[in-house]
Amino acid sequence: MGDKVSIILTSYNKPDYLQMAIESVINQTHSNWELFVMDDHSNEKTIAVIHKYLHDQRIRYKNSFVHPQNRLKTTRYATLINNALPFAAGDYISYLTDDTVYHPDRLSRMVQTFLCHPEAQAVYSKQKVVHVNERGEEISHFYRDANAVLDQAAFQVDHCSVMHRRSLLDRIKDKYGSYWDDDMMHWNHGDSIFWIRVNTFAPFLPINEVLDTTYKTPNSFQNAYQFLPADLIDGTFVKGSDQHVYFLDQGVRHPVGERWSSVYLDRTVVIPDPHLFQYHMGKCLNIPNYVLVKEADQPAVFYIDAGKKRRIESQHAFQFYQFKRKDILTIEKEVLEDLQEGPPITRDRSGVIANPPGRRLFFIERERFLFLNGVFHPISEQVVRKFFLQQKPIPASFRNIQQFPIGKPFYPVYDEIIKKLNIAIE
Repeated sequence: MGDKVSIILTSYNKPDYLQMAIESVINQTHSNWELFVMDDHSNEKTIAVIHKYLHDQRIRYKNSFVHPQNRLKTTRYATLINNALPFAAGDYISYLTDDTVYHPDRLSRMVQTFLCHPEAQAVYSKQKVVHVNERGEEISHFYRDANAVLDQAAFQVDHCSVMHRRSLLDRIKDKYGSYWDDDMMHWNHGDSIFWIRVNTFAPFLPINEVLDTTYKTPNSFQNAYQFLPADLIDGTFVKGSDQHVYFLDQGVRHPVGERWSSVYLDRTVVIPDPHLFQYHMGKCLNIPNYVLVKEADQPAVFYIDAGKKRRIESQHAFQFYQFKRKDILTIEKEVLEDLQEGPPITRDRSGVIANPPGRRLFFIERERFLFLNGVFHPISEQVVRKFFLQQKPIPASFRNIQQFPIGKPFYPVYDEIIKKLNIAIE
């Protein structure tokens, strides 16, 4: 039995961390390896980093040159892995990403574990997860432990912490028709779907030592989808990898100009491209919804809602709906006059909430709700923070809002995936 390890590294536009990842492989104490650098049509700086290492004959490089329109058709990292696996000549398969580094004895410890446990098909190790800021400085860290044999590894193990036997792949492909399932629906949990396939044949054996460190940047894949609901929330400023800012409205993403930078500068949500670009491109909005505006030298304040200006009739209504003076923007008289009049925002002292403004948070019987497009949606605290819904929730009761329907909740998609797959997570 040999001890060659095939490593598949997926890469996309992270040149600095990619260099660290490649060098961590080169510096392994176990030297019998081959590295497939599978790049997904990155920028020139990233490609230049890759070319620095191609003199090492153990390193093979392939660029997908994927067209932007096709980028959203599959789970890209799973597609790249599938493209590499048929060429892997190793006895063992290992995975790496462009924001993770192997510790020097990572390969040797895992290969040795297989040699000591010939019945083992897959092993995983403890992982250090480091959150860094935009300057690469550590903000915090934690550890993913590896202290149990896992019959259900999905959503518990990062694929950079795993090694499995090459022979396992043939059994997986025979049963499922492919190695990794790169269906677009698995864009944020492709490794977990693969672990389900692996667990069909074998458990994951633990190595409770830190053998890799992964770095989570503000724009990293994991941070981008953390606490992300299945449906994005209308009225949110969002951006993808191209850094262009869009405004979501009625399921359409609208480009926004610099004019509104004071509104979106500190509350733009980073959304993974596959999720963001499901929303069709619309026209540039003159005024986005859910902003407070007024005309210069005029006291009247309006809330833009459903494309109409809704006058806030009293200070009592202004305070009840948790509006803030600092959020009022001054716009030209002509722009304000062009907007249709909507129903005024009032506050009935009887307590009945007759026609509330959109995209406001409510606290009803110990639960948070978001009022949006005439519907009250349950919403988790994590999603509230993710989408910069910083307004203090408005206290109410179901009796006050009985004329409105209760809609689909905004809960993190991770929770929905766990429930759908019926996977028990400790």
